[in-house]
Amino acid sequence: MLPVNVLSPTLGLNKSIAETRSALENLQLQLATGKKVQTYGDLGLRRSQVLSTRAELSQIKGFTNTISLLDIRLDVMVQSLDRVRELASESKSGALEVGFDVLSTGKTIFQTEVSARFDEVAALLNTEIDGRHFFGGRAVEEDPVVTATEILNGSGGRAGFTQVSSERRQADLGADGRGRLTLDGPQASILGAAVGTPGDIGGVATAQFTIDIGGNSQTFDVSDGGSDTLAALETAIDAAFGTDVASIVGGNQLQLNAPNITDSITITDIDAGAAALAGLTTGTVANPTGTATVAEDVDGSPFGFKLNGATSTLSGTTVTGPAGTPPSIDVAFTGVLPQDGETIQLTFDLPDGTTHDMTLTARTSGPVDPGEFLVGADADETAANFQSVLDSEVQTEAQRSLSAASLFAAANNFFDFDDANPPQRVNGPPFDTATSLVNATTTDTVFWYTGEVSSTNARQSATAKVDDAISVSVGARANEDALRDVMKTFAAVTSEIFDPNDPDAADRYHEMRLRAATNLSFQGTAQAVDDIITELTVSKTVMGQANERHKASDSLMRDVIGEAEDADIFEVSAQILALQTRLEASLQVSVSMSSLSILNFL
Repeated sequence: MLPVNVLSPTLGLNKSIAETRSALENLQLQLATGKKVQTYGDLGLRRSQVLSTRAELSQIKGFTNTISLLDIRLDVMVQSLDRVRELASESKSGALEVGFDVLSTGKTIFQTEVSARFDEVAALLNTEIDGRHFFGGRAVEEDPVVTATEILNGSGGRAGFTQVSSERRQADLGADGRGRLTLDGPQASILGAAVGTPGDIGGVATAQFTIDIGGNSQTFDVSDGGSDTLAALETAIDAAFGTDVASIVGGNQLQLNAPNITDSITITDIDAGAAALAGLTTGTVANPTGTATVAEDVDGSPFGFKLNGATSTLSGTTVTGPAGTPPSIDVAFTGVLPQDGETIQLTFDLPDGTTHDMTLTARTSGPVDPGEFLVGADADETAANFQSVLDSEVQTEAQRSLSAASLFAAANNFFDFDDANPPQRVNGPPFDTATSLVNATTTDTVFWYTGEVSSTNARQSATAKVDDAISVSVGARANEDALRDVMKTFAAVTSEIFDPNDPDAADRYHEMRLRAATNLSFQGTAQAVDDIITELTVSKTVMGQANERHKASDSLMRDVIGEAEDADIFEVSAQILALQTRLEASLQVSVSMSSLSILNFL
């Protein structure tokens, strides 16, 4: 039996060998895994730092993944918008070119090109990736814009832009093509009061009255057995006098005009109250005057020409207005007649917000050109000549600038709507005597934009956090001002049809082109397509800068984690060799001691 003083070193040596073997196994595990420890608990005091750093690293990865996806999205959006901008620029340049060559389709080459661009823009605004649409705001699952064909032609019984613009043009031009203006010359004229029920003005009792024009007296019965409607009475009056004496204003007012500048008009009742049924006043005597008057047909109506002002250099002439209800302008000629070359300019407001200046020039001898009137022998004759030329110019301009303005006003009505204001349509039929607009509905009208409709900033419809304190706005809507202006301008240009035999067609085409070019210039404070591109590009730049910071932080944090967790392979290998040497030496000593006995000792 070994003595105690020999056994103790043996036990200590065995413990040392066990510890060395354990350390060697740990180093071999580090060599195999590349890690200093296998659990966070083994990190000791550094485990909190490592866990916190890993959490930040995970957050950075989330940010970089978001940036990567948004970067692709913004690239696609900017490319689409850049193409829209290019198409608008090409169309603007084409609109400024001179020429009017109508194809068999009733459209020019320029219109045909714009039609193809209209299709492309509608498709671009439906751009999507993996089923996510980019130009519908928060509504990302469906196309935000209906097809160009459906926009123009409608579908399923719902009216498209072509129908809406046709109704608007009827309302703007009016039944007589005078742009909802009434014109009176120096001849005697009477405008009756509004009739409450123009479709049934009489009753069962006989109701007769007479109209006397220059000694020609005619009797009319407005009872059930006679001319019981305002329209029937108008027809009967014209037939009785053999000329266009009567007209209906605003759908419910009877107007009488003497056929020359010498006759008076007198109204007399046969049966008490008969004339009043037609809005006429008994005992009225209207005499010729040296005044020509132009007036709006209905006060407050949004349709047709609106009187803005008048300036005159005509000698011996007094111009008053616009004034009254509805507004009118009076041009009164006196004994001092205008001189050759003197002018008067009437300014009209048009439905699309533009204006038209109409200049009429006095001539003391003929022949006269369009827009010129002859100074007559007296004030009445001069006023009659002026009124005749004014009437002709109004009808001509109604087919030109007013028709073009009506087209773009209809485009505003159809395309401009938001969450509080639906598209607008003419309150008809009938359309040519309509006096108001009404809200369109999704059951009677195609709504060209079906994405998110909101008055909030379009960019805010999609936001993403790309850093702890940084969010970027990457939303867009196809109904933003600039994109809507492109759509409605293309639709207006595409929908118009021209007859090469129409003497006013070339001028109407010219007016249309000028308005298209103006819309596509995005003048003043109007939003341009470039503005949307710039805003999205700024978001892309901010994301890029954040991504660079994330890359730098990612590298730094990985270094911190690596310092705490990663094992130095070369250091571990050296330690393994050292431990192996120590272990071999310890084992040799252990073997020597295990062979020690009393016999060997003695």
